[in-house]
Amino acid sequence: MSLWSRIGAALLGLAVGALFLAYAFRGTPAAIVWGVLQAGHWGWPSAVVLGATALFVYAKAARWRLLLGTAPALPLAPLVRSVLAGLALNACVPHAGEFVRAFSLQRAYGRAASAVLSSIVAERVFDLFGVLILGSVALSFVRVSAELGDAFRLLAVVAASLAALVVTALAAPRLVRRIAAATVLPLPAGAGGWVLRQVDAALAGLAPVSSPALSVRVLAWSLAQWLAVAIAVQGCAAVVALGAGAAAAMLVVVGIVVAFLLPNAPGYAGSVQVAFLVTLKPLGVPDERALGASIVYQLLMVLPLVIAGLSVLRASLAKR
Repeated sequence: MSLWSRIGAALLGLAVGALFLAYAFRGTPAAIVWGVLQAGHWGWPSAVVLGATALFVYAKAARWRLLLGTAPALPLAPLVRSVLAGLALNACVPHAGEFVRAFSLQRAYGRAASAVLSSIVAERVFDLFGVLILGSVALSFVRVSAELGDAFRLLAVVAASLAALVVTALAAPRLVRRIAAATVLPLPAGAGGWVLRQVDAALAGLAPVSSPALSVRVLAWSLAQWLAVAIAVQGCAAVVALGAGAAAAMLVVVGIVVAFLLPNAPGYAGSVQVAFLVTLKPLGVPDERALGASIVYQLLMVLPLVIAGLSVLRASLAKR
């Protein structure tokens, strides 16, 4: 991606974040939300959010180790560092963290960057499957707005599209290889050979998902990961004296995932507010408490991940 493309993406994210913030606070003065935060219960609920955040990172790293597949299995500690660094950079510059994760394993363990990125693509598919399962369970207990129903259908379409791409690569790797070989024919021999090597590495990176038993384990870690986020959401709600049930917290997770598919401002400003507001408002939650819970989420989940991720960024990129 060129410098101007990065600048354009950053400006687009800032614009979307500003629009989301304006929408979220259009009828709720910031002073009222500040009052809700000042009166918040910041003790035990905060510990719940921080503990759930740690569980989220651990589950994400454990699942990634399964998706990376090829022997020898990588130790978990460096994967946790890479995951933290990736999450931190994603919160600052959307989607930058995936390339840092790929580069970190390339430098540390010689894993091909394209193979690592393939594991991250498979990770996204299982992310969406896990969120869809949680959303389906939640929708069986609560009634939602038409907007959230549309967002849920969008998530299903994205998950199905990614799954179709992964299944195609797994079912017909030779076809994918032939298409890639035909595509690079106009390129110089050196460049074409490099592209084909990346395609081969990418196909190898998807190989672990071809095992049904391993896919079940990956899906189980995906559910654990998003259940941890739902627990964190419940903790954020408890801080502002909002008794959000498990179903409501799961719906907020769906809203967060949909919002994060869009261009985002640093710290997901605006996106988190809209996700909490749109999902909780139809359940009768006052706007100021939904917005307060969203700010608590950024303070107790997003901010610690950014601080922890940036603190281990140098170590995650160290060459071994």
